[in-house]
Amino acid sequence: MKHPYRKFIQIELISLFLALLFGLAALVLGYFLILFLAFYFIVLSIICDAMVLLQTRHTAEAGKQVLRGIILFLFTTYLLFHL
Repeated sequence: MKHPYRKFIQIELISLFLALLFGLAALVLGYFLILFLAFYFIVLSIICDAMVLLQTRHTAEAGKQVLRGIILFLFTTYLLFHL
């Protein structure tokens, strides 16, 4: 039997792994664009975690995760357009 939130958990883990890969590549190569892509993958991971928490009736924790994701998204987008 599959876990009912398996897709969200898979997307969360894959996006964390991609964020790690892109973050390391950005450190080695020195490209800011790759670093911003890593931050966006972290945002995706946070939002997927919030979706799992919301579906499991942990609304306060889900709200905090969504807020963290939105703040990180806005901050990253602001930096992307101003650098």
